[in-house]
Amino acid sequence: MLKNVGALNDISDADLVSEIAKCETSYDILRLAREITKQHGYDFFSISRLPTGDERYLSNLSIVSNWPPELVSTFDQLGLLDDCSIFEGLRKSTRPLVWNLEDVADVSSGQKGAMIYDLFSTFGLKKGVFFSTHEPSGRRGTISFSGTRDAPTETEMMELSYLSNLLYERVVEIRAPAQAPEQLLSVRERECLVWTSAGKTSAEIAAILELSEHTVNHYLSAACQKLGAVNRAHAVAKSIRSGLLD
Repeated sequence: MLKNVGALNDISDADLVSEIAKCETSYDILRLAREITKQHGYDFFSISRLPTGDERYLSNLSIVSNWPPELVSTFDQLGLLDDCSIFEGLRKSTRPLVWNLEDVADVSSGQKGAMIYDLFSTFGLKKGVFFSTHEPSGRRGTISFSGTRDAPTETEMMELSYLSNLLYERVVEIRAPAQAPEQLLSVRERECLVWTSAGKTSAEIAAILELSEHTVNHYLSAACQKLGAVNRAHAVAKSIRSGLLD
C-alpha cells in the first residue's frame, strides 16, 4: 500500500549544493536534475506544483520534467488527476511518499486503476518517491523520482529530500519575475542618486535632504548594491540607462 516515509534530517553534498546554486535557467535545472536522477538509479523526475481544488491537468502543474510527453498527454485526456491517490497523500502530509504501481492502481480500483497501471507500466514508471516542497509564499510543490528500482535507502532518502528542496527553491527563484530597478530602490535611495548625478557630495546631499552624511552614504551604498554598480558614478550611469534618472 502507499506509505509515507518517516521524518528525515537534511544532509549536505557540497558539490551538488554548489551546482544547484549555480543554475541560472530552467535548462540548467533540467540538466542537473537528470544527473541526480541517474546517480540514484531512477529514470524519470518531475518538478511540479501541487494541484489546487479546481485544477484538472497534470501538464499545467509541471515546471521541469523529463516524463514522456505522451504519458502526460494521455494522463490528462483520461482525467486521471481527479482523485489521484498520490496527490491526495501529498496534501495530507509533508513526508516523502514512496509508491509502486501495483498499490496506486489498487487504490484507484476498477477501470481507472487499470488505465493507470497500463499507462505507467508502458513508459516504465513502476516505482518511485515524491518529496513535498514549499515556495516562500507557502504554496506547495513536489519533486518526484521514478523508474523501476526499489525504494531508496534511508540515507538516499535524506539526500534526495534535501536536494529536492534546494532544487525547488532554485526553480522558484529562477522563475520569479525580475524586479525593475525602480521597484528595488527606495525613495531616499533614488533621491540620493539624483543629487549625486547633479554633482553633489554626500555632505551637500545630507544638508539638502536634512539627513546625516552617514545616512546618505548608507543609501548610496545600498543603491549601488541593488543596481550591481561598482561605485556611485556607475550607479548613476546605470540609473540613467534604466530610465530612473533624466
